[in-house]
Amino acid sequence: MVAILLALGTALAYGVANYLAPVLGRRMPLAAVALGSQVAGLAVSVLLTLGADLTMTGPGLAYAVVAGAANSGALACFYRAGRTGNLSVLSPITASGAVVPVVVGLVAGDRPGPWQLVGIPVVLVGIVLAARRGGSSSGGRTEGLGWALAAAVLFGTFLATYAGAAADSSPGALVWSRVALVVTTGVGVVLLRAPVRVGARDGALVLVPGLLLALGTFAFGEATRTGLLSVVSVIATLNPVVTVVLAFVLLRERPSGLQRAGAALALAGIVLLASG
Repeated sequence: MVAILLALGTALAYGVANYLAPVLGRRMPLAAVALGSQVAGLAVSVLLTLGADLTMTGPGLAYAVVAGAANSGALACFYRAGRTGNLSVLSPITASGAVVPVVVGLVAGDRPGPWQLVGIPVVLVGIVLAARRGGSSSGGRTEGLGWALAAAVLFGTFLATYAGAAADSSPGALVWSRVALVVTTGVGVVLLRAPVRVGARDGALVLVPGLLLALGTFAFGEATRTGLLSVVSVIATLNPVVTVVLAFVLLRERPSGLQRAGAALALAGIVLLASG
């Protein structure tokens, strides 16, 4: 029961963070949201792993660094997509990056379960439908689709490489991937000369998504220690549902019927992938 509650906490934390960050990016510099939230996430990760051994092997540390860099790119692309597009459509598309580690496993010789093999085409069909324009110019808009697809690929890369890092050291993977995430984000901000100045009140707000993401990751790690991975993974991957509901209720987003069906299919495919 505790593991299920922790996994639900992960889904809730991720879902709220993935709603809040793009919305904040609509009214303040996107770089400020990305960098501020990830600095906060790193601080929480360090606090959660105080006293733990963060030592990693060379390959494990390399996996953690790549995971952090990929996560940085995924979040930046998703936040950029959410500035102009419907979160209720873009969130499931981004989360469909769960296909990537399954495909990587296939190439490496893994044998996914039957539900995972069903989930891959279901996700892909869902993405195609979600990307279709509806009958109206507003409800069926597909702005941000390219950014969401890029975020999906990078998110999948993060999942695949983070798993390799966590197999070496779970606390080390959490902290060092976050360090890489912050450094990569900071380098991007400098190279792009992106503005990061915000007011004091907004400065506090940009910390919230990173805090939620870090707490959600920690909760998921604890859930996998006390419960069945096949169960908690499915529950945790329901986080796009939270984002979709928030966008529907608070932003009054109304995608076309075809896009809603596509988003639902993508969500169903994600659950099938996790249940395999």
